[in-house]
Amino acid sequence: MKEHTSSLIERRTFLGTGMAAAFAITLGSHLTAAAAENPIQPKFRYLSDASALTAGEEIKGPARVLDLKGRKGINPTSIHTSIKLGAHNLNGPRGTVALWFFPLEDLACSFTTDNMAIDNPHFANYAFLSDCPTPRDYGQANFNFQWSRNNELRAKFFRGNVFWQGFEPGKQKAWVQAVPFNYFKQHQWYQLAFTWDALAKTMSLYVNGILLGKSDQFNRDFIREIAADTLYAGCPALCHGAVELYDEVLDPAQLHAKYRAEATDFSPEIERELRKIFEGSDLAEFNFKPGADWTKQMDLDLKDPAHIKNFYIQGHAESVKPGGHPEGLLIDTPVEEHNELNLEKQIYLWSHQNFEGNLYVEYEWKSLKPNGLSLLMVHASGMTREDFMADYPKKTSGKMHTVHGENVRNYHWEYYREMNDVRNDVGTAFSRKNPFIFRNGFGSSPAPFAQNEWHKLQMLVVNGKVTGAIDGKVLLEFTDTSRTNTGAILNYGHISIRCMIHTSMVFRNLKVYTEKLPFTEVKTIN
Repeated sequence: MKEHTSSLIERRTFLGTGMAAAFAITLGSHLTAAAAENPIQPKFRYLSDASALTAGEEIKGPARVLDLKGRKGINPTSIHTSIKLGAHNLNGPRGTVALWFFPLEDLACSFTTDNMAIDNPHFANYAFLSDCPTPRDYGQANFNFQWSRNNELRAKFFRGNVFWQGFEPGKQKAWVQAVPFNYFKQHQWYQLAFTWDALAKTMSLYVNGILLGKSDQFNRDFIREIAADTLYAGCPALCHGAVELYDEVLDPAQLHAKYRAEATDFSPEIERELRKIFEGSDLAEFNFKPGADWTKQMDLDLKDPAHIKNFYIQGHAESVKPGGHPEGLLIDTPVEEHNELNLEKQIYLWSHQNFEGNLYVEYEWKSLKPNGLSLLMVHASGMTREDFMADYPKKTSGKMHTVHGENVRNYHWEYYREMNDVRNDVGTAFSRKNPFIFRNGFGSSPAPFAQNEWHKLQMLVVNGKVTGAIDGKVLLEFTDTSRTNTGAILNYGHISIRCMIHTSMVFRNLKVYTEKLPFTEVKTIN
């Protein structure tokens, strides 16, 4: 029998409406010898012995104790079960939350439909910790720490959903996230942690002591709502282990040392994967060059203002400035607050030309100032491969909806991201297959992309394998398939460069190649 199966030894089920604390022990008196050697001690510790709950801990609803590789945790066996933990220090000026868990299934992004929420409207939420007695009710929590099936790992200190309400000046909330996060494997213990510092207006997010995310470096506010007095946990897909809360901000070295000292199932492979994706370690070289089977379909230096005739501008046309920079095409979108009106002040630069088959795109870009975002869309077509720009009225809105929320299939790659909702202490690469909102790729460079310097983007799409590189280093790599309920592998359509607000960038030397197709077009009709 495999090790992870044989180690699921103890399965003691708790039934009924609850189980009171088995014995009263003060929080400070049951620290382990290993923890006693650490000069920074937790202010609160919960579930240190899942088999015998301590003061303040209570289970309401059916659950069981599981032992995996020498570490125990509590697995709720009902969606109605909650694990009550008790008091906390989350309303303090600074601190750290570190907890252990293992999933009973891979936590993987999936396409969702409304019918999935018939009995459980919060089915997509996997709560690690919350101040709401129904932990999965994300919106009703003033504090929540969870992974969601939309591929979002996030800690927040405010009631309601995150997007847009957390961005506007005077309303910017305290939260941190890693999006996408698609790397939790079944039957493996993970240490999750986040830190907060209200004075410094910052939060950080970790898995196994590896930094995944930092809160918005451009924020002017760090508004926290008061967390309720009691913390809860509970999700049938999770086994919940020890939870520790500190009054200090633990740094990455401390968290990683703590993880390595306590881990009973350390995996070098998982550590290498996390470090490559989120720290940009061991990046591969991008060595592709178009060969004899590839045909150059577009070659524009973008210095000539007349080159703009090759594109349709959707959105805030005034932001596109042919001839506005001596080195290439300038796109300069307004510096505005994030609200519904100003989100129109963004642009798509669509190729009039369609490209069919395997695709290679390259161009150079230079960001003239921080706090912007640019993405590349490829193979953009209608939902049955039609030319959506020819068959339907051309879209005019500058909002993000055309990328992911309308009737346009595409792969999109956010290769320059210094917006409010992303990590900005490294360069990142984020991709998605649309309009299925399928987050399929992420990668990082070790440092942010330098301002006022030229960078080279290269994107290769071959039979569903997508590779993206910046400055010759592969940041993005994934393989699409037609069998994941997100439709066919995409291989036809327009390309588009998109710039959101706060963006000032110059583009030059755009080249597009396609690979020879297995069929020959004999005749074009009409």
